[in-house]
Amino acid sequence: MPLRRPTAPIVWTQKQLDYDREKGLQAFISERGREGTRVYAETLRALEPAIRKIFLETEDLRCFDEHTLLRDPTLLDAARYLAGPPISEDDLNTLAGAKVSRRRLGGPLAKHLTVLLTSCLDPIRLPWLPEGRSPSPHEREAAIMWTAGLWAVERLRTIRRTESSKRQEAAVESLLVSSGYTLQANVRKIVSLDDLQRGTFGRETLLAGSKCDRPVRLFDGRLLALECKVSNSSLNSVKRLIRETGGKARQWNEEFGRKVITGAVLAGVFNLSNLKSAQEEHKICIFWEHNLVPLKTFVSRAR
Repeated sequence: MPLRRPTAPIVWTQKQLDYDREKGLQAFISERGREGTRVYAETLRALEPAIRKIFLETEDLRCFDEHTLLRDPTLLDAARYLAGPPISEDDLNTLAGAKVSRRRLGGPLAKHLTVLLTSCLDPIRLPWLPEGRSPSPHEREAAIMWTAGLWAVERLRTIRRTESSKRQEAAVESLLVSSGYTLQANVRKIVSLDDLQRGTFGRETLLAGSKCDRPVRLFDGRLLALECKVSNSSLNSVKRLIRETGGKARQWNEEFGRKVITGAVLAGVFNLSNLKSAQEEHKICIFWEHNLVPLKTFVSRAR
């Protein structure tokens, strides 16, 4: 009896890729339209008190020293957004020369951070500081709301990324369970494919040195390494799909060969040329959050 060839994922035509790319774009636009400005306004109102507090405790930033952060470490995030331009967490760690956290804010680190942050205070938003005077009520209020707005925008971006990722990963898990797979929750690292049992899947796992969002051990013994990717722009799709997922696919194939199939579940905005490159050059199997039927068909038939 001839050996049965393993089930292969769908390879999409350019027309099919463009159709789903457009569907993903329209879903992204609809989601933003439903959201409107409500979430931004709610986020701004939630962050505004911290900005007002740091203004109050530092006499409108004229007496901003290490004791400000030592008294209330929660003000560190607010202080980052007073800089011009705001300082990201990663940049703050680099500039401080150490991992910065509220729990590690001892005297020397707090003093170092204060010197760093005060040297970066935005002179356009806070014109009274270089002029050595108190702000007018209008200047103070404008600076507070300006800063709260900057912080709210970045916080909202983080919330969107987190919620989109959670939604996408939950949809994938639900599909796998409905297809007969079970969660093997104790897997944190895959060195050998047998670290994950057939017919099971894991959550974020270290696979050959790189994190895999949802590794799936197919019933036929192969491993489907699923990456969940949400993109908010065509430019961002290069990073999400080509650099991140494509780089991992190459690494996983070098380690395990054809026993590993790299797949990407996509949502949002993607460039057609990137989709073609991911499929043809990087051998990434493409699925879409708005239509998971092809993924369900593949994992169900891979026996």
